[in-house]
Amino acid sequence: MHSGSLFCHFKSKETLLYEVMLEGMRSALARQTIVLRGKHDAGTTLRQLIRLHFEVLLESSSDFMWAVLYELRALNTRQRRLIEELQGNYEAAWTSVLHELASTGCMRAEVPLARHLIFGSLNWSVQWFDAKNGASLDDLTDAMVTLVMHNTSR
Repeated sequence: MHSGSLFCHFKSKETLLYEVMLEGMRSALARQTIVLRGKHDAGTTLRQLIRLHFEVLLESSSDFMWAVLYELRALNTRQRRLIEELQGNYEAAWTSVLHELASTGCMRAEVPLARHLIFGSLNWSVQWFDAKNGASLDDLTDAMVTLVMHNTSR
């Protein structure tokens, strides 16, 4: 493919960036919907959501998240608002699970603050995670669940 061939389909690199983000966010939301439709307790659902988010962030096919996290400002106002709305929908879907965990004492933080802290921690993993260093996505998931959830059986 010649370097200019891409622009037969996209009028600018900003349009291409927007389409990559849009398709990636739609895919992430669809995958998240599958998790949320499962009939599991809140702890299991949170574990699955965290694992999925690590996949969305760190799998080789998820390069769109780097763009969403760090290149959003390159979009025009309309495009940025739509991507931010999709991000908001993605994050808001966790709220009911977090409320359930808080109501049962499995999570002690205030839900809005917990949600921001969880996503901040998860999203920062794109900066430092390297699968070649021995940790797996399951290891990351286990560690994050341990940080978020309080064991009520003690």
